[in-house]
Amino acid sequence: MNLTTVFLDAGGVILDESEHEVALAGVAVEALSRVVDGYSPDAWWRDVAEAAGAYAPRIYQYVFYKYLRHDPGSFDRVYESFLSAWRSRRPPLRLMQGLAGEVENMSRDFDVGILGQYGREVVDLLEEHSLLRFFKYTYTQDDFDITKPDPRYFEQVTRACGVHPGECIMVGDRLDKDIVPARQVGMKTIRVRVGILKGQEPRIPFEAPDIELEGVEGLADAARRLARKTFTNGG
Repeated sequence: MNLTTVFLDAGGVILDESEHEVALAGVAVEALSRVVDGYSPDAWWRDVAEAAGAYAPRIYQYVFYKYLRHDPGSFDRVYESFLSAWRSRRPPLRLMQGLAGEVENMSRDFDVGILGQYGREVVDLLEEHSLLRFFKYTYTQDDFDITKPDPRYFEQVTRACGVHPGECIMVGDRLDKDIVPARQVGMKTIRVRVGILKGQEPRIPFEAPDIELEGVEGLADAARRLARKTFTNGG
């Protein structure tokens, strides 16, 4: 089956979340230090790495629950306080550097779509930067009732776009929420190793992506290489 379509994860591929990650760490440490004596930024980053290695679907809940699991009421209160503070201090979204040229290049040979957990805000940002014209499919999380890492989310997105998963490449930064469920439904995969999940490693061969990159640079060429390889090998 020929590869015709590339889906880009929103966070970590379309969006540069590095500023968010640093700002969120500050808010989280403030919240946790009120209930965990001596809690520090170093402890936060160690806990985040631990959560990534554990394939925790919700990294930040994992860290808070690690310290508050024995008091569910306290967890609810502290975590909600953290979320409220984060919503008020969250930096504006910004596009990943180098994305524009890669998406324009990629759109010459593939239909390009969005497959991520952000809502309409990512579409608005692409429109603001005159990049939405390179996307054939602009469904977002707002259009679906389920989400990653449920493989049915990938099936719903591809069905809505009228393409078979076997015709698609999924590009994401997370093994657990992007690469593994995409492979489960028959998609090819490219991992972009960036952000707080860059240290996440496959535990078994099935969890490894077809191609891995250190950033979005070279993404269009990587998709073409994967398409040629798939065609040569007969799918």
